[in-house]
Formats: sequence, C-alpha cells, structure tokens
Amino acid sequence: MSLLLVADIGGTNARFGLVVQAPKTSKPNYTTSQQITLRCAEYPDIGTMIKACCAEFKIAMPEYACLAIAGPIDDDGTAQMTNLGWKFVINELRDQLGMKTLHVINDFAALAYAVPYLGEQETKVLYAADSDPHAPIVVMGPGTGFGMALLVPDNGCWEIIPTEGGHASFAPTNEKELAIKSFLLKEQSHVSVENILSGAGLVNLYRALAHIAGVPAQPYTPADVSSKGLANEDPICREAVITFCNTLGAVAGDKAVSTGARGGVVIGGGITPKLMGILAETDFEERYKNKGPMKGYVSDISIRVIVNDKAALVGSAAWLIHNTPDLKPV
Repeated sequence: MSLLLVADIGGTNARFGLVVQAPKTSKPNYTTSQQITLRCAEYPDIGTMIKACCAEFKIAMPEYACLAIAGPIDDDGTAQMTNLGWKFVINELRDQLGMKTLHVINDFAALAYAVPYLGEQETKVLYAADSDPHAPIVVMGPGTGFGMALLVPDNGCWEIIPTEGGHASFAPTNEKELAIKSFLLKEQSHVSVENILSGAGLVNLYRALAHIAGVPAQPYTPADVSSKGLANEDPICREAVITFCNTLGAVAGDKAVSTGARGGVVIGGGITPKLMGILAETDFEERYKNKGPMKGYVSDISIRVIVNDKAALVGSAAWLIHNTPDLKPV
C-alpha cells in the first residue's frame, strides 16, 4: 500500500489529505483517510509547510504527492502562488522533499478532475436534463475569482483543458445590467465575468446598484452583501444577490454553448452552494436557456452544483493516481 499526500492550497488556507492506495489496483481510492488545514501565512514557503503537514500527520514524507494551488504553472515547471508570493520549481521542490513523484496542478483543474469521481451526495442537481455522457463537461464557478475548465472524454479517461473563461467580457442583457457595466467601466477599462461573479463581484454589484438607486454604498464585504441579501435585511444587497444569480445562469448558458459541453454544466466554488435556497426565486433557469436559436440546445444540458467543499482533494488524488505509472489503475 502507498500513502499519497494531496493538497488544496489557496491564498489563505491549505487543506492536506492522506490517501491510502494499493498500486495499480483496478479500484482506485480517491477519498482521504485523514485531513488537516494549515494557515499559509504561518509558513515562509511551501516546502516548510509540507514538512509541517507531515509532522502534524505524524508520518514520514510520502513518496507520492499532488498539490492543487491557486496560481499558474508554467510549461517549464515553475509554479507561483498568486496571493502569497511563493514561487518554486516543481522538480526542485520534489528533490528537496525527497519525494519520488510530485505533481502540481491548478486548483480549479483539480476541482474539474474531481467531477467524474464524485458520489451522488457530493453534487446537487440544479437543472435536470438528459446530457450526453460521451460529450465534454464544462466546470465553472465563482469563488475568490471565477474558474473554468473543460473535461473532455478520452478513451475511457478524462482530459482537462484549463481555460481563463472568467476573464471573458461580462455581457449585459438588460438595461439595469448595462448601467452596472457602465458604472464599472468608469473605474476600469474591461469588465469581465469575474468582476461580477466572484466575492469581489458581489461587492461590485452592490456598489453599482447603490449608485443607480442614488443611495450611499456601505463598506460591505462580500460576506456582508451575501448574508444581508439572503436575509433580505438590505434591499440593495438583495438585488445584488439576485443579479448575481441571474448572471450566473446567463454565463452558464454562454459557456455551455461556446464549449459544446453537452455532457453537462457543473458549478463549483464556494459561493453557489450558499445561494441554493434563493436560486429558484431568481431568473437563473430562464437566463440559462435564453440563447435565441440555441435555446433547445442548451435546454438539453443539465446543471449540477458541487456541494462537497473538499472536492479538490478528490481531484488531486484522481490526478495523481491516473498520471503516475506506479499507481495507474490496470
């Protein structure tokens, strides 16, 4: 049996998990047996944090690991943590830690790779349809930013195509949304999907809607806007949350049409599960289907929401097992 170390490392916290896996088994295990969370700010670099993680687990350094990080990985094997200033070369980190195999992938790629291996209780159907099981799946979602990746079937496995779909332009579809975009264009030259569908996007929506309503905006955080909107404590916050949901539906339809994701739309990230109770009161589904002559096309594509907040660890484990010759299932 091999002990695999997997991680989901963000700008604030790092979740680590241990997976016990028999090499080349026909039934891989993607579920962690133990988990811990460490605060990134308490460590000077990623190598030190990984050593501290193993000390917490009371284990020797595992031979195999996969780290999902919030940041880009260059073709030369250099990885950088966007919000931490940590930069490292993957092979050098592997040798420093004495590992046999170390994979480092983008955190949203890990979330996408988890999708085929999640159980029924780990996702919730938001819109039911008979999607094509042999077609691509688009995985997208708002959180700190807006991530997006495409899962493409490949001889019984899945190929991940990472994208920067969150930086596509925000496309207003009514007068109010045009006014929101106009407000934001006075502050920046490009208004992206991520500028609307993210934690910061919730605040952008609130500020824009307060301006349109002619009322002073309060210095709310994303959590303030979300909680006050869901509790209907502040009418502008409420409108911001509803606009967020409507835009999410529109963007989900846009991504499904533009990627040919007839295998389904899967929404991840930390925000959407918290909005499940209000989505039915919004125009989410109507906006999802509102694609002109492509309405029938998108109406046949289901939407699921990932409700397992540790899904990226599942994806990291699956990626490690399927991309390591010593571990790959027979």
